[in-house]
Amino acid sequence: MSLELIMNVDMFAQQLQSVQGRLVNLYQDANTGVQPEADLLLAALKEIDAASKTLEIATEKLFEQTEKLGNVQARLREEYKRYQDLFEFIPNAYLVSDTQGKILSANCATATLFNLQQRFLVNKPLVCFIAVEERQAFRCQLNQMHECECDYVQEWLSRIQPRDCEPFEAAMTVAPIRDVKGKLTGLRWIVRDIHHVSQQPLLALEGSKGLYPLSL
Repeated sequence: MSLELIMNVDMFAQQLQSVQGRLVNLYQDANTGVQPEADLLLAALKEIDAASKTLEIATEKLFEQTEKLGNVQARLREEYKRYQDLFEFIPNAYLVSDTQGKILSANCATATLFNLQQRFLVNKPLVCFIAVEERQAFRCQLNQMHECECDYVQEWLSRIQPRDCEPFEAAMTVAPIRDVKGKLTGLRWIVRDIHHVSQQPLLALEGSKGLYPLSL
């Protein structure tokens, strides 16, 4: 609500209070048989007329703002649909989680990669799709995200465990989501299957377990 509209409503409330006082006086005079003065009646009518005009202006402003709000909401719905379309058709698995790694939303590519229908991914902990032997390391890395105040993007290597399928090597890009106060509120993830890529860069990882942050 705009400041102008608030001021109009406040003015109307003050005028209405004044009119009510005058009407009370007129009502008391009528009950006691006293003939109300013409000036008092005229003043009350003028204030009623002024209050009515103030209310009319406030109502018009409210209708205008309601119409503008409706237009803004329509634009927001359109922009949200565009975002959803982009979100769905990104070729890589893209998902958003809370700070504990619980999946809040995931695109079609994520459902394919994790071998689970999209609607069943929501509210599932992301760690459920990490190979069992690497889950502890994943949780540790997740905890470090809470302690870090930086906004830089990290990339981890881990083994993804899809539903009812063999695990595979994956690169996980993770970026923090922060509110206006800088508090961590969620995480954005991109997961890429790299098991078909040449194994030469991964030879150094043999015999080791866990997640490996990469400098970007």
